[in-house]
Amino acid sequence: MKTELYYFTGTGNGLHIAKSVKESLVQRNEAVELIPINTLNLSQSLHSSANRIGIIYPTYAMTAPAIVKRFAEKLRVSSKSYVFTYAHCGGGGAGGATSSIVDILSDNDIIVTNTFQTRFPSNSTLFKYTDEKLESILSKSEVSVKENVRAIVDMVENIRPKSNSLNRASRKMSGIFSSALENHLQFKVIEANDNCNGCSVCSKVCPMENIEMNGKPQFKSNCEMCFACINNCPQKSLGFKKMNRKDFKPYRHPNVNVKELMYR
Repeated sequence: MKTELYYFTGTGNGLHIAKSVKESLVQRNEAVELIPINTLNLSQSLHSSANRIGIIYPTYAMTAPAIVKRFAEKLRVSSKSYVFTYAHCGGGGAGGATSSIVDILSDNDIIVTNTFQTRFPSNSTLFKYTDEKLESILSKSEVSVKENVRAIVDMVENIRPKSNSLNRASRKMSGIFSSALENHLQFKVIEANDNCNGCSVCSKVCPMENIEMNGKPQFKSNCEMCFACINNCPQKSLGFKKMNRKDFKPYRHPNVNVKELMYR
């Protein structure tokens, strides 16, 4: 039996989930492939014949990242495949992120066999976690991941219906609100302060190839707000324009090292 786990991650939470699923399946002598969504050619349809297919991604501004939505639009699978989504969030729930991908897959006649959610520490620099709070969230997240991994390995079914028009309208309104909030906070205006030493870690961990190095990082216009650059900067020199950097604690999942997040 073959499993393909497609994931998008900025701070390693999604990669940790994918690695946890893989570890359990390898123990059963099953073949598993971990595939970063951002490394795929999304200009054409993507066909998979895997028996088990997982889509693992974060919740950004109450919905799925745009690149994950584009991936879902391009995905084509066998009608016999066990397909699951696994959305994780930093708070407020991942319902919108789940529904957005389920609906896109449904439009492609792909039946999502089960959906999963887990709360992790947020990638957003707006949240200030104490060490105790961080430990508490991670401890609870691990319980959730282990429970969900068991269901994925056993291919437990819990088919989620396609959203109705009211839910879709509500999600559209939340998207408008999120866009306004993003513009107000200027999340996509990321800049380096004088602490930057040009190490290029930010460029290497950016899944969107949105950062070019010219002494200091130069940011283009393809940001997904994953904040991998901010959270993985060794000098803590990066931040978005209206970010209060005082007492900022960068976050990366403790079971993921920075090299695992480097694409270049």
